[in-house]
Amino acid sequence: MEITTEMKVLGGVLLVTIAIVVTGAFLVGQNDTASDEPVNAEILVNDVSPITGASDAKVTVVEFGDFECPACGQLHPLLQQLKADNKDKSVRFVYRHFPLSQHPNAQNAAEAAVEAQRQGKFWEMHDTLFTNQAKLDRSSLEQYAATIGLDVAAFKEALDKHTHRARVLDDRSDGQVAQVTSTPTLFINGVQFTGQYTVKGLQAAIDEAGK
Repeated sequence: MEITTEMKVLGGVLLVTIAIVVTGAFLVGQNDTASDEPVNAEILVNDVSPITGASDAKVTVVEFGDFECPACGQLHPLLQQLKADNKDKSVRFVYRHFPLSQHPNAQNAAEAAVEAQRQGKFWEMHDTLFTNQAKLDRSSLEQYAATIGLDVAAFKEALDKHTHRARVLDDRSDGQVAQVTSTPTLFINGVQFTGQYTVKGLQAAIDEAGK
């Protein structure tokens, strides 16, 4: 069947409409099932959670994320900006793993990040994975490990043996207890954030929590 110009135009309109809907849903970040009651801090942050910022910070921002999730990828530069803007303030940022089953590379990517954390370079791997979301296959993960200076042999062994599988599943289990149903999901001082996923919206929530 020949594809006419009219059909191409209609197809383009449909794609634009879908993009607008998806982007709108991300920017709102609304979860109808979210509670205003704070989640127990021990559920959101544990002894092995990767953290950047002061341990005694007045405000704690926790992200449950998936390295293969497009919306998490969109949120990443916003959080990078917030980390920079709040560098000298009493704010800390925590990452928790919540790989989704529909993303075939998410579990391996999460395990790769945990191994990078074991070798002292979690945030370097974290940033690399979000920057290269389209390439999270095993070969690419090994390349990233080499690029950020990990012991690649130990890295490969950890992925081969799924050494950190249980750790990732523990994060996911905590997320489920906290009523996380999608990624990204953010908590600010224990309360699930349901406002706009923008630097302005998130900063306002951080400032309010820090009062």
